[in-house]
Amino acid sequence: MRWIEIAQRNEVNVEGTVRTAPIITSVIKKEIPYVEYSVDDQKLRLHYPFKVNDVVRVDFSKQKVFINEQLQMETIDLVYADFFRLKPGLNEISTVPAMQLEVKYTERWL
Repeated sequence: MRWIEIAQRNEVNVEGTVRTAPIITSVIKKEIPYVEYSVDDQKLRLHYPFKVNDVVRVDFSKQKVFINEQLQMETIDLVYADFFRLKPGLNEISTVPAMQLEVKYTERWL
């Protein structure tokens, strides 16, 4: 199987004044060896034999990864293990491969 990396950018606008940790959920659309989420120069890469319709949920506040509602911490790539926070204003969350994201976060004010 040949896998071509195609990235996608998803825009999230944070209206608060303080960084906030998201919870990102995505559904895998094809068999792939890893997924990657990034903001600016911070990346979180997960290695797993992903199958069609696997649900990936990453809680960046608690630094936990769930695949199909099972805790899967061993999937985290130790080189790219940035549990990033979203900054106030416009954030571009990039993914490899391209996928739709559900991004939840709490607006924080200072």
